[in-house]
Amino acid sequence: MKDLMKQIKIKFEENSFQNIVWWINLFPRVFGFSYFTGKVVGPFWIFLLSCTFYLDFVGFVSFHMFHADGIIDMLNSCFSISLLVIIYNTGRWMIFERNGLRKVLELAKKNNNMAMQFESTIPKHTSLIKSMKNLVIVCYFFHFINDFIVFTPQRLSKIGDFSVTSCVGMEPLKNSPNREICTTFFILQAIFGIGVTASYDATFLFIFAHTAAMFEILQEETMSLNDQEITTVAGMIKNLVHRHSLILHTVKEIQNIYSVTIGVSFGLEAISMCIFFVLPLNLAFNFTPIILHGFFVFFLYCYQGQKITTAAERFQTAVYFCGWENFKIKEQKMVLIMLRQSQMPVVLKAGSLVPVCIYTFASTLQSIYKFVTAFKT
Repeated sequence: MKDLMKQIKIKFEENSFQNIVWWINLFPRVFGFSYFTGKVVGPFWIFLLSCTFYLDFVGFVSFHMFHADGIIDMLNSCFSISLLVIIYNTGRWMIFERNGLRKVLELAKKNNNMAMQFESTIPKHTSLIKSMKNLVIVCYFFHFINDFIVFTPQRLSKIGDFSVTSCVGMEPLKNSPNREICTTFFILQAIFGIGVTASYDATFLFIFAHTAAMFEILQEETMSLNDQEITTVAGMIKNLVHRHSLILHTVKEIQNIYSVTIGVSFGLEAISMCIFFVLPLNLAFNFTPIILHGFFVFFLYCYQGQKITTAAERFQTAVYFCGWENFKIKEQKMVLIMLRQSQMPVVLKAGSLVPVCIYTFASTLQSIYKFVTAFKT
């Protein structure tokens, strides 16, 4: 027990790329489908997806057919569908984008190791890695408190009265063992669903934050060329060009594996927030944890996407002001290649259409405000 506590303490204190990968792979490893293994673990996913379909979708349909009364009940029950979409969207990514994720992590690790070759940037690198580790841990704590501590007990306490027909075919739920079986389904769905969703969000935040951090370190090293001896500049520029190409390749792979999933998430969160604000306050309160999760994820997606774009723009400026006019012709040509590459916009898009940036976050909230105002007047 003492050794276990010591290992846990080390994981909380260690600031390294490998340690953060350990954190984001925590739940997948516990549930038996580690990011770094080829197996998908069919029974786990069959149970989680089937259980979610039964509890949320079948319950939603049954509620609308036999119990719903008016538009308020209809809107209220839509949150059950949002839970189903969150789990299915995350599950699809976990199952089908594993190879792409491993490729992204390999590229990120390679770039991370190259960024540690220069002693001048090690303190900056350590500080950024520490902030990423803290971000991942905060993400886990948020899901634990918001989803497991707040929402799950609230949902269990209202089995049979949660704008959805709970455990269709097991009525009456007041009798034993029907209620116990139904409760077990809800608890297992909560544990597995929250674990999968938390892992997905933590992985997303780490990959985006690390990519932005690599741009930041590249920017500092590029500006430091002004202070270097001409004889040492050639090797540094070659290293910077290679790493910049690696980061751009990483961004491309990130776009490939996240485009569809983020697009679905953005659409779902916008619709959920619209429904939340048009519902009566006493009914909307039941779904506050879902909205908090959506708002948390929506903001952090856009914020991290904006960080990548901003860091890439600052790197472009750093390339122009790196003192290239004092270099030899060969080095100037390499700087020109890097400058042309850096002028290509680095903007990640949800569904290959919507930019993942703060402007998207702000404009979406503005549109939601206009919709709710129009609906209530």
